[in-house]
Amino acid sequence: MRLISLLQKKSKLFYILLLLLGLINSVWSMGLLLLINSKIAGTALPFVQGYDWQIYVVMILVSFFTARAFQSYTIRLTYELGNDLGLSVFEKLRFSDYEEYVKLGEEKVRTATADVTTLQRFPNVFIETFNSIVMVLIGLTYLFYTNFYGALLILGVLSTLAVVYYIRNMAISKDLNTVRDLANIYQQNVNDFLRGFKDVKMSITRSDNIFLKYISQNRHRVKELTIKTLIKYMGNELMGNYLWYLLIGIIVFLLPVILHMTSVAGNQFVATLLYLMGPVGIVVARISEFTQMQIAVDRLEQFHDKINASKAIAIGHGDLPAAGDKFDSIRFEGVTFEYYDERRAETFRLKPLTLDIKKGESIFITGGNGSGKSTFVNLLTGLYVPHSGTISLNGRVITDRTYPGYRNRIAAIFTDSILFNENYDGLELAPDNERLMFWLRKMELENIVVFDDKKKSIKADLSKGQQKRLALIYVMLEDKDVIVLDEWAAEQDPVFRAYFYKKIIPELKQMGKTVIVVTHDDTYFDCGDRLIKFDYGNIVSDTQVNATGELHLAVGENDVKKSN
Repeated sequence: MRLISLLQKKSKLFYILLLLLGLINSVWSMGLLLLINSKIAGTALPFVQGYDWQIYVVMILVSFFTARAFQSYTIRLTYELGNDLGLSVFEKLRFSDYEEYVKLGEEKVRTATADVTTLQRFPNVFIETFNSIVMVLIGLTYLFYTNFYGALLILGVLSTLAVVYYIRNMAISKDLNTVRDLANIYQQNVNDFLRGFKDVKMSITRSDNIFLKYISQNRHRVKELTIKTLIKYMGNELMGNYLWYLLIGIIVFLLPVILHMTSVAGNQFVATLLYLMGPVGIVVARISEFTQMQIAVDRLEQFHDKINASKAIAIGHGDLPAAGDKFDSIRFEGVTFEYYDERRAETFRLKPLTLDIKKGESIFITGGNGSGKSTFVNLLTGLYVPHSGTISLNGRVITDRTYPGYRNRIAAIFTDSILFNENYDGLELAPDNERLMFWLRKMELENIVVFDDKKKSIKADLSKGQQKRLALIYVMLEDKDVIVLDEWAAEQDPVFRAYFYKKIIPELKQMGKTVIVVTHDDTYFDCGDRLIKFDYGNIVSDTQVNATGELHLAVGENDVKKSN
């Protein structure tokens, strides 16, 4: 994704229209210079003698309407480009690997959207710069026509100025890249501050450090680097402006002596240089914006590469299961998954897992922190892809193309799941939905929630436990075959926790649902069909619960027995 290709991809007519603008602008610039300088010299224009003012008016009108049409086109192109780039970030992100998203971090997504805002200005800046460059080239051509050696001197000065700008801009580009890196860190600090606001309030040391040592220091560095780069850009502009005055001085005082330039030719040179001051100033001023845009486009390329954007878009929703294809079983066969640090050193490994999950089972997953429960859940729900081994659905190995359909068959409530502000699932959230009202009563939320008829959603000020209950109601309305609940009961009160294990889970089983519950509630381990315990990335026991509530070893090294 290079800068210039952005516009080409967006508009097939872009180069044709750009060429047309360049031709019209060339005719306008050359005609204006000839007309002005002919008046300075007191000579008539060839072929149009006596029609000077009419030609001038026609040129202004043609230039005005051409500029108006092209700038209208540029405005549309600018906002279409911004819209497409902004949507492409989320389009590619929604199809990306969850594992890659976790590594990427939310702050990178936020800064990517900021990069899109930067690039949105590109069409307008590019057209304005192109227009100015055409005017400069026409002006230089006219100067060569007027006095070759004088024009050569001016071209040499301008070329030297361009080289100096390029060298200085390389140093500025490094500072701007640093500012961009600091923006990523800043977003990370802000996320920590906002999401952990309660924790920040609970510690003076934590509050002082996150503000003074991180957020404040970050903003201070950005401020200093930004001031530094702006001063450098200001220096570039001042150098360009005063070099222009130097050129005028050379023309007025030096060229008449060295090249024996007449006063008329000198006046024409000065008039042309004054005419070019505006276009050259625009080109110099736009260098900083092009630098920022180049950094933005480079970072967006890195962003897309990290989320495997091309592969993700190509697969899309993949191969969805045929209508009526019922869930029967999930099988893990030698599945492993590893975590690595920045130095590619392994930090955790989920050892080869082989197990079967059958339709209608209620399976409890337990284990200590860092035992592998969460990794297993991410693998089970299709968010993570095994690094080795296979996962099969109904006897068919899941592939890259079938993972989206596999995930779509599972309803999950994770420990950090949220209730969305909008009804993105398109559920029928209205009082006349009997199934919804049934579950609201069962979850003791009937008199708490409020229906938003406009948004077709439910709004309520709920506790954490009540939010989890409402999330489970949404899961029931989705009516998927497999339900995964990651420590769902942890935030329920003791009465409702018992109700969940002893009443709701059996009812889900009666409905034919396969329920996988991650839990630490050992009091209720006998309420499921199986209890799988993880430790250090391995399944240390897989026990079956009989009709009386006893646990009997199915897989593992140690017998685990527990009775009512």
